[in-house]
Amino acid sequence: MNDLGARAALRASGTACVADVAADLARTLRNSGMAEPRRLATDVIAALLEVPRSWPALNGDAPLDQSTVAAARTAAKRLRMGAPFAYAVGTACFRHLVLTVDERVLIPRPETEVLVDEIFDRMRGSHGSWGTAVDIGTGSGAIALALATEGNFDRVIATDASEDALAVARLNCDRLSAALRSEVEMRCGSLTSPVRGVKAAVLVSNPPYVAFAEAAGLPPSVRDWEPPIALYSGHDGMSATAEIVRGAADVLIPGGVLALEVDERRASLVAELIMSEGCYTEVGVRLDLTGRERFVLATRT
Repeated sequence: MNDLGARAALRASGTACVADVAADLARTLRNSGMAEPRRLATDVIAALLEVPRSWPALNGDAPLDQSTVAAARTAAKRLRMGAPFAYAVGTACFRHLVLTVDERVLIPRPETEVLVDEIFDRMRGSHGSWGTAVDIGTGSGAIALALATEGNFDRVIATDASEDALAVARLNCDRLSAALRSEVEMRCGSLTSPVRGVKAAVLVSNPPYVAFAEAAGLPPSVRDWEPPIALYSGHDGMSATAEIVRGAADVLIPGGVLALEVDERRASLVAELIMSEGCYTEVGVRLDLTGRERFVLATRT
């Protein structure tokens, strides 16, 4: 039976196929004036099925169950409302992970994957276990779970000031439990307060770093959808970062790594702040995938 015959048979049985659902979604998105509606429709289906983006185009006659069809239509509706793609489909990719995300957490960005690489570059010279890693402001758990599935840590502690965010991180931790190489612990609290008394080999954070006055300059998909607690940090965008730098000194062991994602406009200020503490060495600024000064790393003396 050819593809057209297979699709006709599915229609006759009342079962939806990939091609028909994609066409239906594309019409809905096109009527709303969205760019590249066909590509967007197939991306929605691929994300919901957790398959490569090319899969829907190559498997148009594959059947879709009713729950997937309903989720696809809901995603299209949310996209029409202006929702970011990750919130519309409920997942985001981070390194080798597929994470559940919604409006309770920041959407993981590709550039943050580089921060994880920077940590691994620092730690791979270590012999034996890498000890404890701490992820401050974990959100969806992206950084913590990447460290726990790819690294050689005994324990990864993930903290967040938002109980809602931690609920998402716990869900992701449960989903990825079979892939974890380290014990993962979730703690609620502001910045470094949940890890007082912990001695860690790595303290990493992608903290909020947007100044309140900069809110208007953010894209609507960020400003109107992502959680403010994960975006804004005082009048200069530095409040959270400065507190983490100060608090990390009591958490990191000698030789421990401090790794921060920062606003590209403030990378030099963060580096200067770290050096002014007088207890860090090897302070350096690293570039993201687009060549912007996005990360600052240092070693505890």
